Amino acid sequence: RALDERDCPQLRRPVGGGMMDLILIGGVSGSGKGVALAALEDSGYYSASHLPLPLILETVEYLRRAGQERIAVTLDLRTDHGIAELGKTLAVLREAGWNVRFLMLDAKTDTLVKRFSETRRRHPFSSESRTLTEAIDHERGQLAEARLLGTVLDTSELPAAALRNWVKDFVSVDPSKLTLLFESFG
Repeated sequence: RALDERDCPQLRRPVGGGMMDLILIGGVSGSGKGVALAALEDSGYYSASHLPLPLILETVEYLRRAGQERIAVTLDLRTDHGIAELGKTLAVLREAGWNVRFLMLDAKTDTLVKRFSETRRRHPFSSESRTLTEAIDHERGQLAEARLLGTVLDTSELPAAALRNWVKDFVSVDPSKLTLLFESFG
């Protein structure tokens, strides 16, 4: 069944008609979601980290009632039911008057392996039976459908400062006027 007002009956258009801004961030572990969220918080967004998708509608409505009109959330898309509902959730939020943008971060596998070795943090899908590379590939496979719903950014070659600047530029651009330039040096 599709998500609708029955799933979050309190989600409604704001009185006064002001457009509220919601940036959702997803991506593979180690791709820079925390850096992106911090950049948005520095830009005046209320931020929430690793929120499961089924909690988005209620959380956004709660924050709207609390007076927050600019919200940034990193999504926890690791659960099976979360990814399937992402497109429907985005549609419900847009219908309720939110200017919703979804930013999907990714990086090359060798870059992610290097980042995990530098931080000594364990990948959420790694285990005794699954290597780090296999865990990264598994997560990337789970997130494949989500890539189609937003703006995808490969952070492989981006230092943290450059990613922060890119995110700040991303939120200041009218999404209907966003232009991507692809260049090849081959």
